[in-house]
Amino acid sequence: MGKLLKHLEKQLKSEFKLDAEDCIKIFDKLVELEGTVWSSQWSILTNVKFKGFPSDERNYKPSKIGYMFLKGIE
Repeated sequence: MGKLLKHLEKQLKSEFKLDAEDCIKIFDKLVELEGTVWSSQWSILTNVKFKGFPSDERNYKPSKIGYMFLKGIE
């Protein structure tokens, strides 16, 4: 999941900064609980939108379940 953090750090510099901050909170909590972030967990808690083709640019946003997860950890 090293690439995931790189994408989120890149997103922090864009207009989707708040979504990236929320996703980083989710990421950090999953690492704290499990020691790693499994794609099966991540895909349930977040949604991803790709920008263009064949662009590697992605924008992550917490899903509805992800927002409930964030409320639970606060």
